[in-house]
Parts: sequence; structure tokens; C-alpha cells
Amino acid sequence: MIQRAHKDPTLGMTADEAAVYWVLRHDRQDLTTADHGHFSAWLDAGEANAQAYRKANGVWGVFENSEADPHLTALRHTALATGPERRRWLPAAGVGIAASIVGALVLLLDPFGAAPHSPPPVTVAHVSTEAANPIRHATEKGQKRVVRLPDGTRVTLNTDTMISLAFTSGTRRVRLTRGQALFEVAHDASRPFMVEAADRRITALGTVFEVRLDPGRMKVVLVEGRVVVDHAAAATDLPVLQPTILKPGQELVAELGVAQRVRPVDVGNELMWREGYVSFDDTTLASAVVEMNRYTVAPIRIGDGGVAQMRISGVFRTGDADRFAALISELLPVRIDHQPDGGVVIAPAAGGGPANKYASAAVEN
Repeated sequence: MIQRAHKDPTLGMTADEAAVYWVLRHDRQDLTTADHGHFSAWLDAGEANAQAYRKANGVWGVFENSEADPHLTALRHTALATGPERRRWLPAAGVGIAASIVGALVLLLDPFGAAPHSPPPVTVAHVSTEAANPIRHATEKGQKRVVRLPDGTRVTLNTDTMISLAFTSGTRRVRLTRGQALFEVAHDASRPFMVEAADRRITALGTVFEVRLDPGRMKVVLVEGRVVVDHAAAATDLPVLQPTILKPGQELVAELGVAQRVRPVDVGNELMWREGYVSFDDTTLASAVVEMNRYTVAPIRIGDGGVAQMRISGVFRTGDADRFAALISELLPVRIDHQPDGGVVIAPAAGGGPANKYASAAVEN
């Protein structure tokens, strides 16, 4: 009798796609003897496969340990409900399981890459959302703007901010190119909402969160719901970053040369920019000026004489360099020199001024 050979079920898949396939099959515990052989051969075929499997397994662990989050739980149950007769589900993206798993897992591994089996773009009246020609929304310095995305998500763009969209029938993807944005995500269990900023990816689960990009630094603040943060693209020479789940009132900061950190944050203070204010708490004047300069074309500059290390606390209105400088001159031993370009220089007060170099809290109306 002729023995029929069993074909490798992951032939034609990328390493990430095959990794997701094998994670699901192991979780469902329906592997045959032949499947075990194919899996071992695939895993031993190269470090890229092994790394993809470790990362997919880590992402799947987020789904398993989601504390009954309805979005994650629904996606996991959909995956496990796929029977053995649908083992070739992944290349046929766009139906049932593909909409939830390719969107929620494969895109966690590579959200903006050109997936070979990506579903076709959604057709929206008067709007094109194809990744090849993405929609962009932007603000200039000093501007704020609220936009509605095609799915109903509300995005508030802060000063000097740009986002681009890549929506398909299975996923909602946004890239934050610069600046700061608050996302109030419309719930859609069949289409995960992903934001990529620098080398991090934020996956929203029916959520309100803020993302900010600064040179060498990325920050996520969770207001409501839950988000998962992981690497936007795996680096082969670095350990795989385990996904991090944020809870409301937490921020995640990823900074060059510094270990990623998660800590509690005052969400109210973080979101003051929506009303045109910024809050400082025992902040150096140099750091405060950098923040205020985000909102004005005419720059504020710091003179010498130790002015940069003076400290301030308080709430200040953004977008008016002259007003900010005038308030600082009332609180600290400094003088204000107006410049031909419309900017100002904060310099030491003539004669040295009073010894106090810390400004007590000031609140603008």
C-alpha cells in the first residue's frame, strides 16, 4: 500500500504567518504526528523562524492573560474555534478567522509591512484608504485639530502633528509621524486599531489613549480601556520585546539609551494641551522652554548665567511666548530681551536679582 505524504501546512507562508499558525495549533492541541515533524523542521530551519515563533507566542500570551477583556477574549475564542478542516486559513485572509487573527496577531508582528495575503482595502465614499496612497492629517505649529476617521474614531491632533492612515477590511492602522495625538477609538471587535510611533506599536482594544513623539523618545498615556504595546518591527540582534498591557492612568515611555518604563501619571495634567495649557511640576526652565516652543513660531531662548537650571511649577497658557516670558520674569530673577525675529531671550536679571531661583506655582486664567 502506498503511504500518502503529508504536506507541510505552512508552505508559502512568511515566517510571521507560519509562527502564528503553529502557536494556534499548539494552543488548540490538535497536532498530528506529521504536524509535529513539520513544526520541528520549520523551527530548525533558521533563527528567523525561531524568533518569529517566540514573538508570536508572547503576543498570544497577552490574549490568554487578558483578564477577561472582551475584545481579546473574543479574538482568542475565534481562533480556537477554527477546526482542523480550516488549517489553511491564513493564506485565505479576509474570511472569519483571518479578519480577527491576521489583524490581531500578524499585524502585531509587522503592522505596516506589505503582507502577501492582506485583505483588500475598504471602499469608503469619497475617501481612499489604500496603504500605497495613505490619507494624512496634519497640524502646523500652534494649531490643534479634531478629525474623524472613516471608522468613527475621533483623533485630536496637537501642535505640529501628522498621522497617516492605512485602513483595510481587516485592520485599522495609523502611523504617527510627528507630534502628539489623542485617539478615542471606535469599537470594532473584527478590526484591531493599531498606532505605530517610532519603533513601538500600540494596539487599542476599544480605548482612549494618547501618543507623543519627541526626538529619541516615545510616550503612550492610557486614559480609558486597555492597550498592548510592543515593538513595531523585530530587530534580529535584540531580544524580543514582550508585549506590555497598560491600564488606565499609566504611561509607557520608550527612550533611546534608557530602559522602557511604565508608571502612574496624572491624566488630567497630561491632557491639558487640549484646552491650550501645559503643566510644569518642579521643571527646569530649559525643559519648560522646550515645551513652550512646540506651540509658537517665534522662539523663546535661554541666556547664560544659570537661567536654564532655574525651576518652575504651575499651569501656563500655550502659544504666546511674550506672555510666558513676562510671567517668568515676575516669578524668577530674570529679564526679558525681545529679538528682531519676534522671539525673546530669558536672561539673568541685571544686578543678579533676588537669590530665589525657584518659582512657586502660577496658574493662568
